[in-house]
Amino acid sequence: MSKPKSLFGYAADGALMPQRRGPALKRRLQQHEQWAEAVLPADATASTLESDTNRRPLVGLVLVALAAFLILTGRLFMLQVVHGERNMGLADGNRIRQKVTRAPRGILYDRSGKVLVRNEASFDVTVVAAQLSKTPADRQAVYRRLGGLIGLPAAEVAAKAEAEGLSHAQPQLVASGIERERALALDPALHELPGFYLDTNPVRRYSDPRLSHLLGYTGRVTAEELKEHSGYSPVDYIGKVGLEKRYEPVLRGSNGSEQTEVDATGRPVKVLAARPAQPGASLVLAIDQDLETKLSEAIGKQMERAGSKKAAGVALDPKSGEVLAAVSLPGYDNNLFSGGISQADYAKLANNPAQPLFNKSVSGAYPTGSIIKPLVAAAALAEGVVTAATTINDTGQLELTNRYDTKVKYIFRNHESAAGGTISLKRALAISSNVFFYTLGGGFGQIAGLGADRLGDYYHRFGLGQPTGIDLAGEAKGHVPSPDWKQKVKKETWFTGDTYNMAVGQGDTLASPLQMAVATAAVANGGTVYRPRLVRSVTDDEGKVTKQIEPQALRQNIIPPAHLATVREAMRQVVASPGGTACCRIEEEVPVAVAGKTGTAQAGDDKKPHAWFSAFAPYDDPKIVLVVLVENSGEGAEFAAPAVRETLSWYFRR
Repeated sequence: MSKPKSLFGYAADGALMPQRRGPALKRRLQQHEQWAEAVLPADATASTLESDTNRRPLVGLVLVALAAFLILTGRLFMLQVVHGERNMGLADGNRIRQKVTRAPRGILYDRSGKVLVRNEASFDVTVVAAQLSKTPADRQAVYRRLGGLIGLPAAEVAAKAEAEGLSHAQPQLVASGIERERALALDPALHELPGFYLDTNPVRRYSDPRLSHLLGYTGRVTAEELKEHSGYSPVDYIGKVGLEKRYEPVLRGSNGSEQTEVDATGRPVKVLAARPAQPGASLVLAIDQDLETKLSEAIGKQMERAGSKKAAGVALDPKSGEVLAAVSLPGYDNNLFSGGISQADYAKLANNPAQPLFNKSVSGAYPTGSIIKPLVAAAALAEGVVTAATTINDTGQLELTNRYDTKVKYIFRNHESAAGGTISLKRALAISSNVFFYTLGGGFGQIAGLGADRLGDYYHRFGLGQPTGIDLAGEAKGHVPSPDWKQKVKKETWFTGDTYNMAVGQGDTLASPLQMAVATAAVANGGTVYRPRLVRSVTDDEGKVTKQIEPQALRQNIIPPAHLATVREAMRQVVASPGGTACCRIEEEVPVAVAGKTGTAQAGDDKKPHAWFSAFAPYDDPKIVLVVLVENSGEGAEFAAPAVRETLSWYFRR
């Protein structure tokens, strides 16, 4: 029977071991004790206690790790939250190219459908600096390649591309008006020019420079305009003046876009999304282009005869307020601005003493001379100052005595001191008697006169001294003086002589040709003041009318119709009656009956007077009102009336 053995190589029970093997047993027991020590924990054999561990290095390590964690967290927050949208855009810009499709701007038509402005394609090179290579050598190579294609020095390309910094994500203009041939050569090479784009922008081309003051022009948007208008980029165009500015939201339209995925070399892979551009709405104007041309030519002839450098004219429909023509001479070519005018060309226009950039028909304010007398006559009749039968003995002058010193006399004369004799209101208007209208305005003898306050009130009723509300920026307010105004502004007392001047359109009474046309239209139509307007309707890109602009009456029945009828009869005598200041070539040459009023306004002691003429026709059913001003020319009958005569003759014969 074999003896049991221990699992670890010795006998399980020492009693069974032979006595003669003692020394051997002793050696195995020593081995056992050694193995037991090896598997026991160190503390079990430790003879002394260890001291406390130094924790300072461990705390320092934890603080460093915590600081690193906070820095990384903050950086991630800035990258993903604060600047997340921008960084995502930059990342997408490395694989996605977005091209803007410029919306065609709305067209402008005259009242008969003639195109006054159209769009022409202009090629621009733009850059998104954030998409440029971060390696200077690579960027310089791109600048040289692009410069060679578009004809610009590499240094100029670099300066424009990096002007806003390499992180700028908005498109910036590098070159505009690129020739078509260069654009065709550049287009296939764009995939090798990361960050650069070829844009097609619709640039305006105007068919008739005579309409520049009305239509205005477009130009590249400025930094100030970007702050005022949302949805524009620095390479967009915007209306600067005239109707282009006034109707910018209507004409602009909505740009389209196309997103294209590109590969590592910049070559297009596929179109991801596309949104077509929406064309702007178009405007049908009240302007008659042929009438505008004829009126401009007729006024130009009289300017040449008189040696005048400036003039204006306005034609209105008296029954709606529609502006049929508005001439300001000299004019300018708005195409110079739409394509980007040079500093030299702009300086030439801006420094011209004839002020070609200034819209004299709408923004100018002038002493009106005697064309204001129909308004005075209407006011005097309405207030009962005189009747149609009242007569005054016109001796050629009025003499007033100074209230403080009876030795001082003031003389107020007719033009050239001509005496009219005993005259009624109609005859006084026909021959333009200053004495009669001095009396209506400021009073004399047995006639009290309107006085400054009532006269000013009626001027305001006719639309003077305030904007007319035309759909065009920059119109003149004009001026209607008053005793309070003179005391406040000039620190002077108002005298009867001031009222006299006010009643014949001299002194501080100022109005624009447009304002006088609106006032004359109110006489012609029986007492309604209409807001003048240039736009008749708005149409979509298919020509369908989306909005009709209706006439707007600002004031009605400002004068009883019977009194206005008397004034119209008097204006008819100006043209048709012997002795009338505009008799009788208009009557002979125009195929319809015309009523009108001449005016000669003093413009300073050393200057020729301004020539005015206002008219409406046909007399019994007015279809058109015309007002012409020829600055520093002479008599209204000599230089303004002929321009009206020629225009009306053409208008009713065409």
